[in-house]
Amino acid sequence: MAMAMRAAGVPTFHEDVQPLLYAHCAVCHRPGQSAPFPLLTFEDAAKHAPEIVDQTARHIMPPWLPEAQEHGFVGERRLSDAQIVVFAEWVKGGKQRGDPAKAVPRPQWSEDWTLGKPDLVLRLPAPYTVPATAKDVYRHFVLPAPIDRVRYVRAWELRPRSRAAHHAFLRLDRSGEGRRRDALDPEPGFPGMDTPESIRSPDGHFASWQPGAGPRVSPPGLPWRFEPGNDVVLQLHLQALGKPDLLELEVGFYFTDAPPTNQPVKVALVNYDIDLPPGVTNAVYREEYVLPADADALGILPHTHYLGRRIEARAVLPAGENISLLDIPAWDFKWQGDYTFREPVFLPAGTRIEMQVGFDNSAANPWNPASPPKHVRFGPNTTDEMAEIWIQLLPRTPQGKAGFDKANLDRTLRYSIRFNQQRLRMDPKDGVALLNIGRSLLAQRKNDEARACFLKAVEWMPELDDAHYYLGLLSRMEGRNEEASAAFRKAIGLNPGHARAHGNLGLIETSAGRLDSAASHFDAAIRLNPTDALAQRMLGMIRAQQGRNTEAETLLQRAVELDPTDAEAANALRFVRSRKQPSP
Repeated sequence: MAMAMRAAGVPTFHEDVQPLLYAHCAVCHRPGQSAPFPLLTFEDAAKHAPEIVDQTARHIMPPWLPEAQEHGFVGERRLSDAQIVVFAEWVKGGKQRGDPAKAVPRPQWSEDWTLGKPDLVLRLPAPYTVPATAKDVYRHFVLPAPIDRVRYVRAWELRPRSRAAHHAFLRLDRSGEGRRRDALDPEPGFPGMDTPESIRSPDGHFASWQPGAGPRVSPPGLPWRFEPGNDVVLQLHLQALGKPDLLELEVGFYFTDAPPTNQPVKVALVNYDIDLPPGVTNAVYREEYVLPADADALGILPHTHYLGRRIEARAVLPAGENISLLDIPAWDFKWQGDYTFREPVFLPAGTRIEMQVGFDNSAANPWNPASPPKHVRFGPNTTDEMAEIWIQLLPRTPQGKAGFDKANLDRTLRYSIRFNQQRLRMDPKDGVALLNIGRSLLAQRKNDEARACFLKAVEWMPELDDAHYYLGLLSRMEGRNEEASAAFRKAIGLNPGHARAHGNLGLIETSAGRLDSAASHFDAAIRLNPTDALAQRMLGMIRAQQGRNTEAETLLQRAVELDPTDAEAANALRFVRSRKQPSP
């Protein structure tokens, strides 16, 4: 096929333009896909010729933000300069049709699942109506997953069946928090750009989607773990189409029986100090991370909002060599996504990863949502700003993985405190932010400081069930079971679906010898969260004491499946099975 202007004359549609449209545009610009119009025929291209020339010349289409670099990315959507000239010369030459006999065959795009029939398909129970005029809608959709054993996901594909879907993140929820929030909202799902902390991406994976992305396939040997009791939560960014639109999403999963041979980690670089006065044109914020062990960089995910203009990430090796990992000179919030390196990039221990994000809060920024510009600081809303880069790394040894886990835990706790302190600066009565700070302090074993945060959160927001729960947890840790019991019961009164409060009450009742009461709480905890291994074990042991051996065996077997390291559950299971054996 001709990929540039032929020397014999000006380009024609069938010989020069159509092959480019098929190869680079039609994955989205065809019926049923995300683009607003098709680009398949001569009539399509002639009608939209000015847009094609303008958008390709400015490198807006096809949508691909990173600059070309030595360590390229999988699936790059990029036109060469010569290919861009083809569109301009075709229009300049009068948009000639050319010879239809020389046209390349139209690709046969699958209207079904790209990788064939999935092993599991989850669908939104009822359509969600995207409002006609809302600029940005962020909504979480909760999809219960009917799996009865641990599965390993080698690939997944999202089909939103709506052009309003702009990007999405797939997360897993074993806490029930997504279902609880969904039940409080009359429409499918629940709103918000800020995902609850208990709802997380698959360990070590980005799990994002953008139009035209196709199936998301895990690297060889790195499927992610999908456990029974996990709900799938899809956070979608939706943009209005000028008329109401129905979102009827479905997501397909492809499983493998082979567990992962290794476990990737995600490293975050985040700056919380963003402060952008009106009119500032080149405010730059930086962050860095030093690798505690040898690792291979697999992918990278940048994130900022409408005022972000340039995002750069580089690795400075211990010997001083600089490696560019990402350079986006013209950020576009609408086309954010993650990028997988064509080949893993080896980074030795001691490598310093540096992030640099530039912002433009002037009227000259075409994406500035405020006119005239307003003062903008760090925050989770699209009218606030963020500066983040996430790196997916594969440690080369188990010891290296442990080093990353420790470093990431410390960093995550510090980041959580800084993030929520910023929330408090925006709203000094934000009880949820204070609760989150208390949780991070508790994880750092700063119990007195954590208690002060929980008490203040309860004062500001008496209905905050988790604040009562954590007060109860602190009291139970310190042996004050009566206080703990009262706090847990308060949390359940505010949120009957609080599985952890039920589980902790079960432990208190067990220690007091009130086994029937304990059993009822463990039963509630399991019903609300079937993946609670401790509740399964405790209820199984109570049933064994009550002589209900068949029920005990089932519960203890499940506890062992959920937590193979629980020696107490394994011993109890062997004991129950020995009692069921007939005497010799």
